[in-house]
This record gives sequence, structure tokens and C-alpha cells, in this order.
Amino acid sequence: MALNTSFKKYLISPNELFRKKKINIRIIDCRWYLEDNKKGLKEFLKSHIKNSIFLDIEKLSGNSDLPHMLPSSIKFNKFINSNGLNYNNEIIIYDQTGFFCSSRVWFMFCFFGFKNVKILNGGIKNWKIHKFPLSKLIKKKRRSFTYISEIKTNLLINKCEITQLLKSESKLHKIIDARPRNRFLGEKGEPRKGLRKGNIKFSINIPFSDIIKKNGTIKSNVELRSIISKNMIKEKHTIICYCGSGITACNLIFAFNIIGLSNTKLYDGSWAEWGKK
Repeated sequence: MALNTSFKKYLISPNELFRKKKINIRIIDCRWYLEDNKKGLKEFLKSHIKNSIFLDIEKLSGNSDLPHMLPSSIKFNKFINSNGLNYNNEIIIYDQTGFFCSSRVWFMFCFFGFKNVKILNGGIKNWKIHKFPLSKLIKKKRRSFTYISEIKTNLLINKCEITQLLKSESKLHKIIDARPRNRFLGEKGEPRKGLRKGNIKFSINIPFSDIIKKNGTIKSNVELRSIISKNMIKEKHTIICYCGSGITACNLIFAFNIIGLSNTKLYDGSWAEWGKK
């Protein structure tokens, strides 16, 4: 299988970001915690990478009874325009540890048509390890009214479409659950109330943490390919990823894209929708 071996399109190291000319880059801080959805903003106000813009995943979500669904184009455009962002920007995203929710925001920007989007490898944790400076100053917003999103609907799949795939017994797709293994197996209950235990029929489990090293950086090409090989995922497959609410599944989508498997789709409703009692 011919795979893309370059990480540069998707990742930036703390050293590279620190030395980078910041003329056309925009840095997004998206720190978010499942157990406390206000903690990320509190940490941002305390300290952040200079000139960062805070993106609140809770607020920049769709109006739905399901958690963290992708926002409407109107809501996303409002965020982009109110922060002076546009297609020409190089977007750099970071979270607290590297790969928890940063990939979700990467996916969001890609879904709405941005083409130059990268993740800070290892997040702000890695930035601090390198002892690079932090700031308390809040970047002044520069409004723009030029951005109109180009939605990439092919990046999503819904519950009805998955149901039809399961009925067809097609062998040209792989459904992958990014939750921890004990939740996938139903050995542990879901953190959200009103959800069954278990998984989508015929899905396989690749916990999102499997793509990450202990220091929070992403694993090497060789290690990521090994995960693909072990789970018999082929280039011909349409890869469908889900998790608890569509956040951590994006880590798998990000990793697959790095090694050249771009035929990926997110089931945004994830187990929050499928697992309803």
C-alpha cells in the first residue's frame, strides 16, 4: 500500500512553531475536559501560547440533543469572521496533552473547507516541556466578513447510512470504535446517562490512545501502519470512526490521514446516538 510518509502537512513541533514567522498563521487553543467543560477556558485565561484564539468546543457545537455535534455553517462562519480568520491562514491547533480534542477541531476546520490545518504535536504540555514562553494577554479580535464555508459533506456518515451498510453486509468498509476497550466490550458503563453498554455490530476497537506515545505526541509512521495492518484495514475500505460523542474518534481519522488513508468518515452522533436506550 502506497502511504504518505510526510507528517509536515498535518503536524508542527513546538520548535517549528516557536521559530515560525507568524504573519499568516492563526493559533487555536481548544483545551476541553469532559468532566469540566469550563476548565479549558480557565486554563486559557491563566496562560496560553501568545496570540492564541480560544475555541470553546461546547459553545461551537450544533443545536442538538446530542452532545458536541458539528456546528451549522452559520455558527462556524460567525466564529471565523469574528476572529478574522480566512482560507489563506495556516491554522495551528493545540489542546492540553496533544491528542485528545485537537483532532476534533482539526476535523471541524477541514469539514468547513480549510486546507492548511495542523496540530501542535504534544499540545501545550509539549510546549511547556520545551520551556517556550506563555502569555496572559488576550489577542484582540480582528473581524472579517469574507469567509463563507465550503462544507465537505463526504466526511460524515449518519445513523441511517450505517444501518443500511450493516444490512448490505458490505465488505468494503470498516467501522472503528475509538472508545476505551472496557467501554467497547460493555464491561464499563458509559459516562453519560441513558446509554446502553456495547458497540455497533461488526465494529472493531482501536482506542484513540493507541495512536499516541506516552509523552502525548503521535506515534511514528511505522507504528501507525502496524495498527492498520493488525486490524486488517485496507486502502479499499471506507473507514467509519465513532466514539462516545464524536470527539476522540477524530484522533483516528487524523492518524489515518497522516499515513494516506483519506477515505474516512466520522459518525458524528457516535454512541451518544446509537447507544440510546
